[in-house]
Amino acid sequence: MNSWQRNAVITSGVVLSLAVRQVNPAQAAIVNYNLAGTIETGLLTGKTFSGTFSYDNSLLTGSGFEFLDVSQVNLNFLSSTFTAVNADSNPTVEFLDGILLGLNFSTSSFTPEFLLMPAFGAIEATFSYIGTNDNGSGRIQYALVPEPSTVLGLIALGIGGFLVGRKRDYH
Repeated sequence: MNSWQRNAVITSGVVLSLAVRQVNPAQAAIVNYNLAGTIETGLLTGKTFSGTFSYDNSLLTGSGFEFLDVSQVNLNFLSSTFTAVNADSNPTVEFLDGILLGLNFSTSSFTPEFLLMPAFGAIEATFSYIGTNDNGSGRIQYALVPEPSTVLGLIALGIGGFLVGRKRDYH
């Protein structure tokens, strides 16, 4: 392995270790999530919903039932976009022992009215709507959006692994 490749592997390791280190609550940051799902019951079966939200995890203790205000929320449903301004009350995210249960958001200013309910016990996180002559629901899937430093660390590790693998192939 030449010095350039060795430095690339070392740099990759350092970047990755910094990117995936555990965050101390004093160093907490904004956490971003995507959400998506498809209506499974009612006249709107097959229609999709999606969105993003973020929150500051600095107040999260990781113990018991907790909820935090969201710092940003954007939901897309039936070709319309909804933010905290459209919510009936301040949107929150709920946790049990530090594990995300989901987003709590509702709006009655749109037809159909809809709400996002966090998981509770054996019940999964759910998107529900109530229309004039119909109602329905679908499950919500949440996906943590990785921080850019984590993505860069994984890319650097991949490049380092590729270079080491290439060097081995030539021997």
